[in-house]
Amino acid sequence: MYITITPQKLGANYSQSATDFVDYLEKENQLPGMEKDHEFFFNQKEDDISPEVVIKEIDANTTKLKKIEPKFYSITVNPSQYELKNYKTARML
Repeated sequence: MYITITPQKLGANYSQSATDFVDYLEKENQLPGMEKDHEFFFNQKEDDISPEVVIKEIDANTTKLKKIEPKFYSITVNPSQYELKNYKTARML
């Protein structure tokens, strides 16, 4: 499994808002025919969080951060074909 944790940057500077990243993630939900497979944002307490709330919450959570520190990170999880195959098999049992 390949996992990356990346601070979000725009060029040499850290992004001051999560807006661009949330918009990027929402692009796939805008594709034709994706209505039934719509992906929602979530946290440890809620599901189906709106993009506007996500942006507001992330952008407001910067009290102790300096301007030179990242405001948020992107986490990417890429399972191998072997792991995907075993996951599908396990779900069928």
